Amino acid sequence: MSTIAVLGLGAMGHAVAAKLQAAGHDLGVRFQTLRSWPADAVRDVEVVVTMLTDPPALETVLFGPDGAASAIPETATLIEMSTVGPTAIASAAERLSVPVLDAPVLGSVPSVEAGRLVILVGGDRAVFDRHVELLSVLGTPMYVGPSGSGAWLKLVNNAASTATLVALGELLALTDRAGLEIDAVLGGLEAGPLASLVERWRPRLMGEDQSSYFRLALARKDLAIVFDEAEREDTDLTVAETAAARCDEAIEAGLGDDDFGAIVPFLRR
Repeated sequence: MSTIAVLGLGAMGHAVAAKLQAAGHDLGVRFQTLRSWPADAVRDVEVVVTMLTDPPALETVLFGPDGAASAIPETATLIEMSTVGPTAIASAAERLSVPVLDAPVLGSVPSVEAGRLVILVGGDRAVFDRHVELLSVLGTPMYVGPSGSGAWLKLVNNAASTATLVALGELLALTDRAGLEIDAVLGGLEAGPLASLVERWRPRLMGEDQSSYFRLALARKDLAIVFDEAEREDTDLTVAETAAARCDEAIEAGLGDDDFGAIVPFLRR
């Protein structure tokens, strides 16, 4: 079993810490807010897990005053599980003297609790192999390539999910106005290429499940990161930009703290 520090105890970080602790790992010292002392949390640990909101939060926790970077043991590994993008991962890895795995996740708190996260891992393959058993406590770790690869694929997944939900919301608004019953529409969509999405999201698309698993404001934050990365790669993301504009409308209407699936009923209205 490993001695682990989990930096960032929001909903996901707390769930990850609890799951690892329940599996018998020593969580040692943990910290909850950026006003706490991350340097003290990482002394004498084998693994540092970061689960933070965005690149500025990662920068502060690692390299700010009393940041963790200077105190991480040289024998430790940083497993960065936030959605921060490949540029932030590269910047952190360049300044750290320990191996770094970018390991963002697909899934939410219930996925952590059930051990069913999908973990997209980039970095050195040998480092991944060394920690695959630990990551398997949380779900299914997938090695996807060199450093930054996991961060890229998480951004692509989130952008695709948000853009698809926006498109679906607009098209359901169309079928609503045409007088089609939502049950029949979703049944028809389940027969086509959106089958998996509709099956997974049906309770939320029907308004039966209003739980917040991933806030719309965070989904919009991830779109901003992917736009920055696309600009560096000289690539246009016009569909995602349209989705971002619709998300902005919903956030301005007060839905920023709702689950990002709330964009569908918002657009249907």
